[in-house]
Amino acid sequence: MSTVNSETKYEVSSYRWVVLIFFILMAIMTQMIWISFAPITTEAAQYFFGNESTTSLNLILLLSMVFMIVYLPVNYFASKGIEKFGLKWGTGIGVILTGVFGFLRAIVPNYWVVFAFQIMCAIGQPFVLNSFTKLAINWFPEKEKALAVSLGTVGILLGAALGMFLPGMFLSAGIGTILYILGGGALFFMVLYLIFVKDKPDSPPNAYSDKPMELGIKGTRDLFRIDFLLLFILVLLGAGIFNSLSTGIDLLFADMTNVPIVLGEDAIGILGGVMILGGIFGAVILSTLSDKFRKRKIFLILAVSTSTVFALLFYFIKDFIALLIIAFFFGFMLISALPIGFTFGAEMTYPVPEETSNGWLMWSGQLSGILLIALVMFIPPAGIKYNFIIYAVLFAIATVLAFFLKDLKDYEIKK
Repeated sequence: MSTVNSETKYEVSSYRWVVLIFFILMAIMTQMIWISFAPITTEAAQYFFGNESTTSLNLILLLSMVFMIVYLPVNYFASKGIEKFGLKWGTGIGVILTGVFGFLRAIVPNYWVVFAFQIMCAIGQPFVLNSFTKLAINWFPEKEKALAVSLGTVGILLGAALGMFLPGMFLSAGIGTILYILGGGALFFMVLYLIFVKDKPDSPPNAYSDKPMELGIKGTRDLFRIDFLLLFILVLLGAGIFNSLSTGIDLLFADMTNVPIVLGEDAIGILGGVMILGGIFGAVILSTLSDKFRKRKIFLILAVSTSTVFALLFYFIKDFIALLIIAFFFGFMLISALPIGFTFGAEMTYPVPEETSNGWLMWSGQLSGILLIALVMFIPPAGIKYNFIIYAVLFAIATVLAFFLKDLKDYEIKK
């Protein structure tokens, strides 16, 4: 079933929402598997090793960090896979790896077995994350592209939020039970994805979807102009900080005060979940405004400039309730910049395939995330909060660079 978009000659399929829903469901599971050990780092160390030594804690952090490490070499192949096999089956490679090995993680309660299956899930992750701009351009009209990317990003963020909340909520049932819940969900949504997702509608919905893309070396080389490099650095700093903060959250906020006794071990997960929930609201609201006003630059400037302030507040404030408020608005401003930035990247580099620009931007965030997580792992506990000072300095640098970006009007193609 299709309806004619009154603003252009292109047709918009109502099935686009079905495709988006099932993409979101699988994105949720991908991220839950990635982040599931972060809010229960000390408990997972006890579960697998029977102690909370520095080595044990770092090995648990590695279960999340391996997703970023694997992303670096696999990113290229994921982008090429989506380019070659299309949206459904290119992304489907990652969906199948996540579903199968996400479930197998629960079978053997041995750290190194779980680590091996975690690597397989990590290989699948870029096939999912690199495809959401492809989804928007394949299925959505011009006026809904950033919204579609933001809703895809909401799936990623919601998965991260649930990965923060649920482990603490089910901790009394045991870590093994948590792994079975996550693995069963991944397998179930994998089946739904493979049944219901289609590659593209019968008619193109926008001016980008019906024009040829530049493939191969020339297309990739064209990415690295000064404008895309600026955006690349912004994502490198912003996404890297978000990745490191999410992965190391249990250690970074270990000195919170005034935590209600009833929350106990759930407090860290609640804090991380609130931050990501703020990001979900921000991604929907600010992406919609970005589409409405056809502006990208101002939203990126606001994201990194306000995050500079919030990072400093994280350093100075220890009260739990105050941190919840700060975390919400930090997520609202910073995380909302991701879908806007990814959409902008595809627009400024057209006709380079959108999964290629998206993949390189995601790659930058994974690379910096690894380096910043290393700081969490190797700085002595007494100085670990200095990471927030480092985050603030990096956000300040990003703010200056953001002012040198052009805006969307300089990249829009003629329809």
